[in-house]
Amino acid sequence: MLASSNAVNDRSFSQVNQHQTSERCEVNESAESFNRKYPELLGDTSVRNQPQELAASHDALHNREFHNDYSQHFVDSGQRPQNYIRSTSLITRFNEYPKLQELIAAKDNLINAAAGNPWALKADLRKLDLQQLQCRFDVIIVDPPWEEYCRRSVATAFASQDIWTYSDVARLNIEAVAANPSFIWIWCGNAENVSRGRQLLVKWGYRRCEDLIWVKTNRNSKGSRIVSESEILQHSKEHCLMGIKGTVRRSTDGHFIHCNVDTDVIVSEEQPENDTRKPDELYHIIEHFCLGKRRLELFGEEHNLRPGWLTVGCDLPYSNFTSAAYKEQFLNGHLLRSTSRIEVLRPKSPPPRDPQRKQSVKKPYMSEVPLSQPPPHWPMIYPFPMPLPMPQVTMQSSMMYPP
Repeated sequence: MLASSNAVNDRSFSQVNQHQTSERCEVNESAESFNRKYPELLGDTSVRNQPQELAASHDALHNREFHNDYSQHFVDSGQRPQNYIRSTSLITRFNEYPKLQELIAAKDNLINAAAGNPWALKADLRKLDLQQLQCRFDVIIVDPPWEEYCRRSVATAFASQDIWTYSDVARLNIEAVAANPSFIWIWCGNAENVSRGRQLLVKWGYRRCEDLIWVKTNRNSKGSRIVSESEILQHSKEHCLMGIKGTVRRSTDGHFIHCNVDTDVIVSEEQPENDTRKPDELYHIIEHFCLGKRRLELFGEEHNLRPGWLTVGCDLPYSNFTSAAYKEQFLNGHLLRSTSRIEVLRPKSPPPRDPQRKQSVKKPYMSEVPLSQPPPHWPMIYPFPMPLPMPQVTMQSSMMYPP
């Protein structure tokens, strides 16, 4: 009986020893294969043939944290880091947020049902007085052909449309077509026209309220683009300033604006070098935000024609705009009527305070009290310090304190 148990123990010990030996061989084989694949990561080559050091090096490399260096990858390949941002498309952006996805779909259906046909007016904006449109607009897009767009192109991008300076754009009579309240969006390019865009907002009676950023990807156009001598960094974004005219409050004007539905960042593919078109997502942001149906775009081209918008530009293929026909579609009102489901889903401001709630009364400061009235704590507080009473000297007290 004892001999049989010893035999069983010997067999068990040999099996364990074989198992440990096989594990050590697997570690050695994996370490050697890892060493052949990544020889520069092991450092000292004198320990490559020692099993213990190989296992320790393998564990250290296995626990090391590796990450992608997008900046270095841009230097090596020209691929911008924003190319690897996920869920940038409008179709897949809200897949993990079902309520927001339902809200976007409901607003799109509401906008498309009331959009109508696209309106176009082929005209030279240098000669056209916008007052001739005889209409006020709730939202306006201005996309001037800045000199910057031509400078960064291989060839002249504007064959029939000359370059506009700040003075030229400032002459546009935006005040004649801007409703009160209304919103405006001005494309300002990379950086040099941002300050000029702010000046345009002030001149036209708007206040800057947002700054939208278009972050450009270049998945389809590898390689570097033309860089101006005055540029310090390689530009990969554009600014679009947003202005507001009049008084609009998000807490009380829900019939005119729906805030916080979209973000202020657009991530989309940059067009070829001779194409200055902007992403269509700006239209979605504007239509989701403002419920006004009177929409105007200046310096538009054929690809800018959109249902529910009036596009004005010299490169349009046709004109179908008349003031009388355009105004007929707003006889029942120029605002979209929201639905009860949209009101439930859309983000809202916190409700106002209860008007029946007693507000704390602010106590007046001393400087706010009229001089004809005494201070609130009279006579405990004096305007000047009162003299302290002199102690009465008696015979007994003088004896206590001899000279």
